[in-house]
Amino acid sequence: MAEYFEKAIAFFTDKGVTRGLAIAYIAVSALLVVMAIIALVMRAIVMYKYFDGNKMQTSGGRTCMDVARQALDEAGLKDVQVKKAGFFRALFFGNSYSLSKKTIFLRGTIAKKSSITAVGVAMQKVGIAKLINSGDKAALTRNRLQVFSLFGPILLIPVILIGAIIDFALFRVFGTFSIVAIALDGLILLAGIIVTLLNLPVEKNGNELALEMIEKGNILTEEEKIVIRKVFDAYMMAYICEFIMAILRIVQLILEIVMNVQIANTNNE
Repeated sequence: MAEYFEKAIAFFTDKGVTRGLAIAYIAVSALLVVMAIIALVMRAIVMYKYFDGNKMQTSGGRTCMDVARQALDEAGLKDVQVKKAGFFRALFFGNSYSLSKKTIFLRGTIAKKSSITAVGVAMQKVGIAKLINSGDKAALTRNRLQVFSLFGPILLIPVILIGAIIDFALFRVFGTFSIVAIALDGLILLAGIIVTLLNLPVEKNGNELALEMIEKGNILTEEEKIVIRKVFDAYMMAYICEFIMAILRIVQLILEIVMNVQIANTNNE
């Protein structure tokens, strides 16, 4: 292992990169790979818990749309609608609340169902709608910048992994990085970080409001609440993992820029 590590360091130092910078880059890259694996595992866990809970019918038997409709009416949000999301909206935005359309959109996999996942997620979106209606700044900002969610979980992990592979290829072929590639990568990562920073507090507060409404309305049994709480917790852990991953990639990009300068200076000597 030590031999391969020294060869990796030598690969960069031969191009003009200082040993300390090469070690830092290799360490951050290794952490990024580990974090990418963890993030992918967390997304798999989210999917498993989401679909597993979607197989379990609630004891109340009411559909998620009926439960959400009642909760919205009780919150004074009679103008907010609950609809099944179209294909592209479901693909890019998932289960979401749109302020501009005053509508909670639910994926087809849970819309009109009475499963634990369906009811829990629908109530979570009611919680988001309540936050926005109350003037919560984080929720309002997140909703207004909803387009940035295109660079969230769906694209962030593959973009980071593809970017790292391209960097390696550029090092091998050109011996330097493409400034344009770094800039584009950085912009996409920045968008992903913005989404995650906004998602964390908003989703957490939405989860808490959903659980409060579920408790107050006796919508789910204690056992059913445990199931949906696990779904909520899995989502939060996935967001945290993706945030750490994005930060590591930003650090890696900064190191790449410094390395690029060192390589250019060496080539000009």
